[in-house]
Amino acid sequence: MSLAARLLLAFGLVAIIATAFVGLTLREASREIIEGGFAERIDAAHAGVRQQLAWEADALRDLLPPLCRHDTFVDKAHVELERAKGDPDAMEPGSRIALGRLVPSQAKALRLDELSLVAGDGSVLGAEDAARIGARDKRLAELIQAPGGAPRLRPAKAGGEPSLEVHCALSSHGVTIGLVGARRIGPVLARIGEAYHVRLTAAREGELAPRSSEAEVVRVLHFAEIPGLDVVASVPRDPLKQALARLDRAIALTGATVLAIAVAMAVVLARSLSRPLVALARETREVMSGAPRRVEGRGGREIADLAAAFNATIDELAAMRKRLAATERIAARREVARQIAHEIKNPLAPIRAAVETLRRLRQRDDPAFDDYFAEATSTVLNEVHRIANIVTEFTQFARLPPPNLTPIDLVAVARGVVTLHAAPASGEATSGAGATSGAPSPRVELVADPIPEVSADRDQLIQVLTNLVQNGLDAASAIRRDPRVSVTIGPLPNDRVRIVVRDNGPGVAEEMVPRLFEPYATSKDKGTGLGLAIAQRIVFEHGGEITYRKAKKGGAVFEIWLPIAGPPLLEKPLGDTTVRPRPEAPRSGA
Repeated sequence: MSLAARLLLAFGLVAIIATAFVGLTLREASREIIEGGFAERIDAAHAGVRQQLAWEADALRDLLPPLCRHDTFVDKAHVELERAKGDPDAMEPGSRIALGRLVPSQAKALRLDELSLVAGDGSVLGAEDAARIGARDKRLAELIQAPGGAPRLRPAKAGGEPSLEVHCALSSHGVTIGLVGARRIGPVLARIGEAYHVRLTAAREGELAPRSSEAEVVRVLHFAEIPGLDVVASVPRDPLKQALARLDRAIALTGATVLAIAVAMAVVLARSLSRPLVALARETREVMSGAPRRVEGRGGREIADLAAAFNATIDELAAMRKRLAATERIAARREVARQIAHEIKNPLAPIRAAVETLRRLRQRDDPAFDDYFAEATSTVLNEVHRIANIVTEFTQFARLPPPNLTPIDLVAVARGVVTLHAAPASGEATSGAGATSGAPSPRVELVADPIPEVSADRDQLIQVLTNLVQNGLDAASAIRRDPRVSVTIGPLPNDRVRIVVRDNGPGVAEEMVPRLFEPYATSKDKGTGLGLAIAQRIVFEHGGEITYRKAKKGGAVFEIWLPIAGPPLLEKPLGDTTVRPRPEAPRSGA
């Protein structure tokens, strides 16, 4: 992931997390504040209703007793009922009609919702509701017999409302008459609830108390001043939902704004940070693919420190490369001298023996001198020729020129080598494994994936591939009638390509593997054993690696890794150097 993408992701996450944290905290706090406001409104309504009901109770307590003691229309009704000997039905119709008309006006004057003039047996002599006149109510008869006092709660009738009820009575000469008045609680609750934006309703007797829900907040209020009175206070949650919805929109808008600002800041910061890094990386790639040179760090102290550290590393690597090249040249010369001395010592022994034998025969004038002369001189000439071949091979190895790097099509180079070796040799059987009913299968095949051009020496890579393919064919031909070699080319990570040469031969003997790339290390009857050493040196001087492993199904597998851009840190041709073989890393089986 690029630096710009990381900064964008980091700033975006910070903006989102911060907005979400602040938004959720603010939303929860707002919910608690609004819920607290609901509770405060209900408490205020509770206090208002208590105060208003207390005032109403005080007013009602002293409202009717004066009428029963001093009011003329109550006295007149008592006199008329006394004349009828306490029987309401025996009263004169005119008197009853007059009383029925007086009660509504009294109820209006007293601001009572209900007012009834009741005889001792519960007969209603007058009422604000004319339909009730003449009815007999046992509850009213019991009520006027009881002493008056504080208002009491009258439960709601079916379809009605609870009310505060008071009464007074006038009794004399065995005749009782009373007034029963009531004031409904509903208007009081409606007036107080409207003032505090709380819906107040009197709880009906026997009904279950409601509970709070998502739609509204509900609380049951109790009033000690009026026993039995319960009021249900409810506040709808719609304002809460609307407020939270507005808050959510504001948080989302704020979050989007913060995110946009964070992204813009990340883009600006990423450009300011990545521009010098990209420039430094470009210069570094140029250094790695060409001659070492100092890079310049721009964009900040950290970038400058990085460039300085890189420059110091490049200088140290260049110095180490020079020291390593010198050390390797010395070691290579010593090794070449040792190998030449070892290889020349072998043919010198028969030469010396032949010359000494000739000298002895000549000194003795031995008749066998002439017969042995031809054999001895032939031996000397053959061994001298062998020494000359050894010297020539080592001279070629020592004088291997440095790679002449040019962009080449590696697949085309490999195809040319494969085509040269693909045709079966004369006399090779076309039957058996690897053969078809028609023309014989090619001995060498190429499988290549698309790869870019590689900076390399064309002739030297042809030499490497030719050596590996020919070695594979020679090894497979020694044990098989159908020798086969496959060459596979494909890309690798980190701008590299891979070449795999695999044969179906016996593979390299285990005792030869540690010395496989050493000069003059060979298991062949003929040859100097310099082919793989030269191949390794060419690959190393191209900045690559060459390794060997044994295939799982038998055969030898040689793998070559080459950098596409060519050898890094190559200041100048390395000249007369020999690279010692490196320890091979374990590879997976073919």
